[in-house]
Amino acid sequence: MVLRRVVLVLALAMSAAAAGCGVGPGPTPAAEPPDVAPGTLVMVIRHAEKPDGSHPGVDAQGNEDDSSLTETGWERANRLVDLFDPVPGPPRPGLATPKAIYAAGANDAGEGLRPRETVMPLAARLGITLNTDYGAGEEKKLVEQVITQPGPVLISWQHGGIPDIARAFPSVTPKPPSDWPNSRYDIVWTFTRTADGWDFAQVPELVLPGDQDTVIKN
Repeated sequence: MVLRRVVLVLALAMSAAAAGCGVGPGPTPAAEPPDVAPGTLVMVIRHAEKPDGSHPGVDAQGNEDDSSLTETGWERANRLVDLFDPVPGPPRPGLATPKAIYAAGANDAGEGLRPRETVMPLAARLGITLNTDYGAGEEKKLVEQVITQPGPVLISWQHGGIPDIARAFPSVTPKPPSDWPNSRYDIVWTFTRTADGWDFAQVPELVLPGDQDTVIKN
């Protein structure tokens, strides 16, 4: 089962690489919901499930690797493709197909492998090269860059740094939670530009059995 899912991820990644090399055009992203204008939406997710005492990590080649996602994490990564780029039709209200995807890169403060793995299938589907220029501790610089982008943006990050991303947005209302629970992998934080700043909301993913339909509380 793990190998089948890993093969799917690798096939998608190869498709993306071919698109990036000019072999052919990448897939056309799904249309954005009418209530989300280009350049106004930033979506933030936590990386998918990580290893614990009973669920080992598995890398993209199917080898055990505690720096990688678990089998369930790879399943979530694959399901996120249809969440953000459903076929047919647009994404769920409040979400949009990203035009750019940022994932935490490795730096002296930490390795960002799991955030990158989480969005690898989606990036492959869309023919997007992941931006990994920023890592743990560089959340303010990340946001300064992201809010200049012309289209909807998706960020995949470590959960401990997501509240720091939220705090880096200017004039956010309502106030985002100050902590991201260690047990939650299943929610999207969204920041939508308004005339006065940024509007904050939470959208449950609901892509795997057991995903919660509740938001993170302060």
